Amino acid sequence: LSGHVYIWSYETQQIVKTFELTDVPVRAGRFIARKNWIVCGSDDFQLRVYNYNTSEKITSFEAHPDYIRAIAVHPTQPFVLTASDDMTIKLWDWEKGWKCVRVFEGHGHYVMGLAINPKDTNTFASACLDRTVKIWSLGSSTANFTLEAHETKGVNYVDYYPHSDKPYLLTTSDDRTVKVWDYTTKSLIATLEGHTNNVSWACYHPELPVIISGSEDGTVRLWHANTYRFEQVLNYGLERAWCVSYQKGK
Repeated sequence: LSGHVYIWSYETQQIVKTFELTDVPVRAGRFIARKNWIVCGSDDFQLRVYNYNTSEKITSFEAHPDYIRAIAVHPTQPFVLTASDDMTIKLWDWEKGWKCVRVFEGHGHYVMGLAINPKDTNTFASACLDRTVKIWSLGSSTANFTLEAHETKGVNYVDYYPHSDKPYLLTTSDDRTVKVWDYTTKSLIATLEGHTNNVSWACYHPELPVIISGSEDGTVRLWHANTYRFEQVLNYGLERAWCVSYQKGK
């Protein structure tokens, strides 16, 4: 929450570069590896882009009139999606000088998470504190459809199943559950219960049949991705588990 961004080597567990961006929290950051860029969004409403090799500032601009909560980078197109407390999602094209080429509207509260569908990169999902997940196409400003994902609390996070055999996504909520959805039939497949506080995130392991979830209860839980059985709790003495990332092939 210092307004600084740190790039770490996961092999040496050392900080290799520091960017002192601002004096307010930076809530979202993503690599754009094919450009050697990092893109960050913060509570001063700015989207900032830097070259992480040269430390050169590529651009910065006000992306939203409120906090930026999430960023997603398109895997092949020159597109960045941003989500904000202004209840919108915006699509930016860096080959058009970071022009905003679309605004996605329809949510009724802060938009907390974004995920691009790995099987159809023209579509993406958004998680919102209005208790819904919306599925969108890049070419339309209105949602394709809405999942009423969690009945009593907002949705904190959404993640797609990474392989081609199941049209599934995960949602997490302050109702302390993880839910598995089929986004073609719009049906609930499973509810994973066991966390004792807000669930901040959940993701599929990139290779193993495992769902990993993290909570403000300080634990990380592992679930079988086919049976949905709880397998293991990892307690690292964390205070609140807020986010996760992984490296494929490791």
